[in-house]
Amino acid sequence: MGAVCSLLTLALLLNRCGESTNADVPKLAPTQPNESSELAHAMRVLDAELMELKSIFGQTESAWDGATISSLDLNQLEPTDSSMLVEGYTAYAIAFSKQVDAFNLGPNAQTYDGVVTGCLNCHQRACPGPLERISKRLIE
Repeated sequence: MGAVCSLLTLALLLNRCGESTNADVPKLAPTQPNESSELAHAMRVLDAELMELKSIFGQTESAWDGATISSLDLNQLEPTDSSMLVEGYTAYAIAFSKQVDAFNLGPNAQTYDGVVTGCLNCHQRACPGPLERISKRLIE
């Protein structure tokens, strides 16, 4: 019986020879470990839109015809926590909607940067974490 166990162990070891184990792969934390709030989800969607627009139009003087940014009513979206609802948040949200409307009516580099500046203004006050990331969305 001992010889059978030894052979079985040897066969299993040889079978695994050359395979990498999970120990070889570094563990990474998930991008979003917690469930996202409505507002956080909307911010990620908006960021993806801004990155796409910048990559398409930001490096050239091409016409921005047809470019749009999703209209969001930030006052209707649930934030991650109440600390984000700083004094003036409602005004920032309204101003942001107007900047998005201005872009959608006349898409160009200036109205695009107006939207990004609106993001920066609010985030300086309410949620400073992504300021560096947001500032990279500016064109001019």
